[in-house]
Amino acid sequence: MATTVLGGTIEFLQDFGFFDVILPFLLIFTITFGVLEKTKIFGVEKFKGEEIPKKNINAMIAFVIAFFVLATKQVVESIQVSIPLVALILVAIVCFLMLVGIFIGHNESLNFFTSFSRFKGFIAGILILAVVAIFFQSFGWLDPVLDFIFGSGSEVFLTLIFVGIVGGVIYFVFKSPSEGSSS
Repeated sequence: MATTVLGGTIEFLQDFGFFDVILPFLLIFTITFGVLEKTKIFGVEKFKGEEIPKKNINAMIAFVIAFFVLATKQVVESIQVSIPLVALILVAIVCFLMLVGIFIGHNESLNFFTSFSRFKGFIAGILILAVVAIFFQSFGWLDPVLDFIFGSGSEVFLTLIFVGIVGGVIYFVFKSPSEGSSS
């Protein structure tokens, strides 16, 4: 029940289908169009001496893909569940960076990115796992995967982890030295 005018507007937009149809369509269309423009999969055309992507083909393909996504109710529901949780992770990251900024201060010699450059791969891996877990949960796949990892498939999972660790150690031991090193 809406207690404010803005709350009533949000309820009207929900009843109108804004969150079920329009926003998912715009999101999928924009992401698809951006990827097609960046990758130039469907070729380029000359315009005033510059090569630009074929916008008409990219727009039409993005339009069709967005409508196909809308036709699949489970994907739209997954988007509606996942995007707010991913946004929550982004807010948590920004809050963390603000706290780090408070403690580090504005010192030119102590830059956040150089101070934590050793951990950026680890942090990126954790964030990627979090986003994958959010999307798995939105499709209902997270519980079966966790049951497999910690239940009947734990031996297989632990074997894969062990093989991955051994492979990583072999890679780091036998990798060729970088060209800039003096070793």
